[in-house]
Amino acid sequence: MRAVAAVGLGLAFLATCGCATNRSAGGMLVLEVPAAPGVDAAPKEVRGQMTVGERLEVRLGAFAGTGYAWSLSGPVPAVMQPTGSDPAGAVTPMSTDGRVGGATMTTFGMTAVGQGEAHMRFELARPWERTPEGAKAARTVEVIVDVRPAPAANETDAK
Repeated sequence: MRAVAAVGLGLAFLATCGCATNRSAGGMLVLEVPAAPGVDAAPKEVRGQMTVGERLEVRLGAFAGTGYAWSLSGPVPAVMQPTGSDPAGAVTPMSTDGRVGGATMTTFGMTAVGQGEAHMRFELARPWERTPEGAKAARTVEVIVDVRPAPAANETDAK
């Protein structure tokens, strides 16, 4: 009964946040926040868990033609490293019908290189509206990833 309640609470959280946490078959953690119309000043928080050596993709939705773009506010955490094969702010359209101004997804890719907790803040802002204090963010997403050590070779063989 408790397991059913916990699953229900988890689904309710995803429905209100609109965020999704998925693990791909290749061991990649995917954290996704869909596009939302208007300005949302309340920061969203997305959490995930992975092991050293796994890849992370943070996918953030927006609408084309608005002038808003996602950026990582601050440095990449020490336990993460962007690699040449990972997307770094790559923007792709979500619809294939060619409509202008449709939803887009911006992807930030990294690889976990050390254990610890990685805190990242992503901001959706118009680059030309920056002030000396920073961007006037229309939307903020806090990403927190717990990176655990990779299992030892003998642990993997035992499974």
